[in-house]
Amino acid sequence: KEVNMKFVVFADLHYKKGMYAATIGHELMPVIERAHSSGAELIVHAGDLCNDYLGSPELTDALLRNRYDIPVFGAYGNHELETVGNTMEVVTPRLMNRPVVFGTPDGKFSPDVGYYSVDIDGYRVVFTDTNYSHLDGECPAQLPWLDSVLTDAADRVLRCVVVSHAEFSGKNSPSPDADKVREIFRRVNEKRKTVILAINGHYHTDNLFNMDGISYFDCNTVKNGFWKPMEKQHYV
Repeated sequence: KEVNMKFVVFADLHYKKGMYAATIGHELMPVIERAHSSGAELIVHAGDLCNDYLGSPELTDALLRNRYDIPVFGAYGNHELETVGNTMEVVTPRLMNRPVVFGTPDGKFSPDVGYYSVDIDGYRVVFTDTNYSHLDGECPAQLPWLDSVLTDAADRVLRCVVVSHAEFSGKNSPSPDADKVREIFRRVNEKRKTVILAINGHYHTDNLFNMDGISYFDCNTVKNGFWKPMEKQHYV
């Protein structure tokens, strides 16, 4: 029997006091309330949630310890590590509020791995990390993991939603290895129709289209806001 999964997705909140315009009350809480009122099983954020996790406990508390105890899972964006002290060891545990299977050999947390998956009611939601600049545009460990986790989902007859910050469709300014990711999607779906939806943030635009039987969704920013004047220091 086919079961539908309902979730709420948002992207690019860009929360940092004194730097961006987004607030918890006006931008984040409506997301949580909508998830509750719609009966969503989880909340997904597609990166750039926060520009300073260490300095924003009020944000992570409001989201991860939300009043309705809704599961929350998020992807790394390009701003997640920008403030001093916000290492992957600090940020990764603040991306989710439920146990997940990390892209490590034993599936456990590692301070240098920011991609993971979680199974929910016949679905596998896969969160990728598209920040590869330190590896000249490619993460050699992540692609085999993605292939493996999607192939395993096909074997288990799980439908997959893949979440990233940069997109994989190739329509916009894609992740550097988007072509290889789409080839993995194609190969897995030839075995069994498994990958049904790919969600990304980053581009601050709305876009939804179907390609090779997969829906690709660019999720818009929660709120566009003005930066401080350029003479001000943003990264402190």
